Amino acid sequence: MIRRAVIASLALAVALVLAPSASFAASEHVTQAILETEEAIKEGKANNASSFAEHAHNALDHAQAEAGDAKPTGHLKSAITHLRQGIKTAKRTHHESRIARGVHHAEQALTDLRAMQ
Repeated sequence: MIRRAVIASLALAVALVLAPSASFAASEHVTQAILETEEAIKEGKANNASSFAEHAHNALDHAQAEAGDAKPTGHLKSAITHLRQGIKTAKRTHHESRIARGVHHAEQALTDLRAMQ
């Protein structure tokens, strides 16, 4: 009985030690997604469609990595949706209004990503 309690206590201690590092690693993806989204917005406002798409895609990759194998929910789900829509809207175009709509989606994604920090 005492042996089980000791093993359970050790397992809990190990879990508590490892938990903060796991959550830090997860928030690193959010930080990188924010940086990439900010850069995408900057490039989009300068009408650089290809750079906008590249940075938005990098942000999407980081947002999806944050979700891992789990289904994203809340702000993360919304950010992923807006990043996808922004990429789709501004993809393969140099038309200013389509790039502007893509930037608008990226700005909404940025708001959701910042809410996660």
